[in-house]
Amino acid sequence: MTSDITRLVDTIGNAMLQLRDVFQDPSALTFAGVHADMERLEAFYNSKALVDAAFAHICERDDAGRQVGANYATTYLEQRLGLSRGEAWNRLARGRDLFAPPEPAPEPDARDNSPAPEDLFGGAGDAGGSAGAGAGADHPAEQRRKEQEENRKRAAEVSAEKQDIIRRELDKLLKAARGERARIYGLAMSEALGRNAQDLRIYVRQQVDAANRKHAKDNPNASMEKRSATVGKRKADGTVDIHVCAPAGQGALISALLDKGLAPNSNLPKDRQGEQDPRTRGQRRFDQLMAMVNQYEEAQQAANNGAASVVVAMTLDDLADGDAAMLWDTNSGIEVDCFDLVRLGMHGTTDFVLQVDGVTGVPIALGRTERCASIEQRIAMFAVQGVCSWAGCTAPMTECEAHHILAWIRGGNTDLDNLTGLCREHHKCNNDRRDGSFNKGYMDYDPGTGRAGLRRPGAATAVYNHSVPASRSAVNRLRKTFGRCQCDDPHQPDPSLAFPPPPPDDAFAG
Repeated sequence: MTSDITRLVDTIGNAMLQLRDVFQDPSALTFAGVHADMERLEAFYNSKALVDAAFAHICERDDAGRQVGANYATTYLEQRLGLSRGEAWNRLARGRDLFAPPEPAPEPDARDNSPAPEDLFGGAGDAGGSAGAGAGADHPAEQRRKEQEENRKRAAEVSAEKQDIIRRELDKLLKAARGERARIYGLAMSEALGRNAQDLRIYVRQQVDAANRKHAKDNPNASMEKRSATVGKRKADGTVDIHVCAPAGQGALISALLDKGLAPNSNLPKDRQGEQDPRTRGQRRFDQLMAMVNQYEEAQQAANNGAASVVVAMTLDDLADGDAAMLWDTNSGIEVDCFDLVRLGMHGTTDFVLQVDGVTGVPIALGRTERCASIEQRIAMFAVQGVCSWAGCTAPMTECEAHHILAWIRGGNTDLDNLTGLCREHHKCNNDRRDGSFNKGYMDYDPGTGRAGLRRPGAATAVYNHSVPASRSAVNRLRKTFGRCQCDDPHQPDPSLAFPPPPPDDAFAG
């Protein structure tokens, strides 16, 4: 079987290279001469979507993540196939729908009139519904298995885009309604052959809504299962989209609190109370929301010795050369400009000053504290690395955990030179034992460069995070601007530091 796959991949690869060469010069081609073949090629690629789903299923089933020292198959698909996180997830989800055993239908509740499981798949009117008592309780499972086989046949004709639309809508099923996923999936795959993408989305959404309504009455916590809050990235106009899906009760509370800011002059400074309020209702509601957020933030700062939730890392050069268009990174991953800083109230004196060794880039001293507490250490880590320090990762520091490079259980201290920020996924991928088990690497610290890097099993050197967000950290920008200085002792700090480090413990011995 493996040799057959190798032969077929070689055939397809050679054909694609030849096709690429033909299209190198489109001026020699006409639409009338190529469109029929290109339509056939696109239809063939629908089969590729089925192959992708099958391979993703194999990756998940056989723990392919271990090939790259990770816990999940998504990481393998990202690193070895060059997929985005979203595309890797789409392929895995399609693989589950087409090849993994379907979830069982929910048990009928004897207290209500919920349909029996066999009714969910056609009931007595279905061709298989009259199988009689001999089919017994196995009938629904066998029906779902047959539906899955039919879905695999249809998948060879349905584009990956349409399959992803179906998957995204099916993910909105309530937990109690997930037993109907296979049934709706089969209907959607049949309808996909004759509907465009937008119409297909509407159709599947209607099916999902109907299934959810049927089960929501039996699950009083259905709305809590769907609660969520997401924050987007900065757009060109300087705004960020925030989406909240709240249960009705919490939604009512949020609405009531926001409505308290609808009165004219609400949440305006005292010196503006007499002015005519030009804000729209939406703007007043937003200002009320920020008043609520700021009240919580003030309480947090009081509890954390002044440490804010939003941290901005900048160098003295940034302050000297910056202009109104300059953007600074924050620990949340959202860029801000000087006007954003003023609106946040960050226009006073700097609360924290991190000093960096001019030679190595290693953090030496942090203003306002003699011994770094956890909050101050996280601020320092953000200034040094910007994002998760795992090679290639772009997760913001607000999603990261403080990782002991030398594990705490093995004697590692909670000091800046033994800490680095790792997102939750890569924190789990780190091999604290450093023995190469499960092909997992570990974070290591290079005192010569002052950087934490990923040392893969068998590798002689560590690899560092060179992603765009990582390169924009304050310390990495200093490294890029000044480079590494040459001196006799690369570990000797700059004597001009404003906060010189304390002498070693044995400096006064004898």
